[in-house]
Amino acid sequence: MGFIRMMNPKKDLEGLADLLEEAFGSDLSQEGRELIRDLRLLGKMGPLSSLLFALDSALRGEFKGFVWDEGGKVAGNVSVSQAGWDRWHISNVAVASAYRSRGIARRLMQAALTYIWEQGGRWVTLQVREDNPVAVSLYRSLGFEELGKVVEMELEAPAKPLPPGNQAIEFDLSRWMDEYELATESIPSGLLWLERPSPEGFRPLSFNPFLNRLAYLAQGYDLHHVMVLKGEEMVATAALWKSLWGKRHKLQFLIHPEVRGEVEEALARSILKPLAKPFRGVAYTKIPAEYEELARILEKAGFKTARVLIQMRLDLESADKEVLSYGRGEDEDFEDA
Repeated sequence: MGFIRMMNPKKDLEGLADLLEEAFGSDLSQEGRELIRDLRLLGKMGPLSSLLFALDSALRGEFKGFVWDEGGKVAGNVSVSQAGWDRWHISNVAVASAYRSRGIARRLMQAALTYIWEQGGRWVTLQVREDNPVAVSLYRSLGFEELGKVVEMELEAPAKPLPPGNQAIEFDLSRWMDEYELATESIPSGLLWLERPSPEGFRPLSFNPFLNRLAYLAQGYDLHHVMVLKGEEMVATAALWKSLWGKRHKLQFLIHPEVRGEVEEALARSILKPLAKPFRGVAYTKIPAEYEELARILEKAGFKTARVLIQMRLDLESADKEVLSYGRGEDEDFEDA
């Protein structure tokens, strides 16, 4: 009979990699594939990995959670990580196919939520694919509410040309605070609660355009940055961090709600120019589901929707206390590693 225990990084990493690969397979994002690679690498390091975990508290925090142990096999998993003084994040919820429909995922979630509550956490967040109704139903039954949806889009070949038309203009580095304010107004409220931007995230590395670009080149990125003005007001921006090593090229878009449907083509026409020629790697962006016109235009340029993720939140203070009572009953088989 299987049981739940705390994840043990010293012995569970390779089993966890096998589980995640089976559970998510071709649906894994680039970050997911890199996680599995890292898990296998750490798992093969033997005593050295034990030393690394003993010395590095941050590394231990990366691999915290619970597993379902079925005869020594990692047959289920839920990972937890602290995202703030009262915020936690749940990820990598998975159960091996041979052990599904036994309520294991629910019990893993209850164990994780109970643990977070006992650690003083209040808010718990997670994300789930929109096309996974079983998981969505589970999280809703536990009390999670939807904050919003994020569309992940990828481009693996040169961007297709868009019809001629208006262009965005080069970003004025002195207006970096205007872009921060635009971000607070253009990101839907639920997603803004989830990850509120910081002004420092918009401050340029240098206010001299040449030196700013040089600073990003030193970090391995060729930065392209454009904006759209309505009068003197900044109403939209786009940025492209083009990797010099040909791995992941990140795109970011900010569009004020009042101009949605008006500026997307100008933004895309300008920011996609560096991707019009053959490039190595994948260009990707994450946009709110509300950016429907932008998604349509990016599809015209050759982008494909990789996944739609529902962002969810649970307030443990108002959660059903039965959800937070896991491991307290005499017949529970919860065990520490």
